[in-house]
Amino acid sequence: MGQVIFTIIFLAFLTAIFLAWYFTHKSRERERMLLIEKGLEVPEDKGGWNFSFRFPWLRLGVLITAISVGLIIGGILNELTDMRDEFIPIMMLLFGGIGMIVAHYVGKKDNG
Repeated sequence: MGQVIFTIIFLAFLTAIFLAWYFTHKSRERERMLLIEKGLEVPEDKGGWNFSFRFPWLRLGVLITAISVGLIIGGILNELTDMRDEFIPIMMLLFGGIGMIVAHYVGKKDNG
């Protein structure tokens, strides 16, 4: 059963990557066609990635660290109490949410 779930998740991940690539290229083509119809200059495609995107490693690190802390605290609370495995997902979600909030403010540039 575990292999079936893993396979489904893996295929969904690959499908999401393909669809993101497809719609990105389709929107670029539409943008070029609109520029041509309006008679504006179409920027040359240099082949490859010509946009400035930087992956948010700091935000991802904060989120993964917060989820890990939630797992550890959930495991500790699980061992200290009589409740069965209820603290682990609760703490994981709680600290993951806190991590997302912290990551939002950590990666922000100061405009003031």
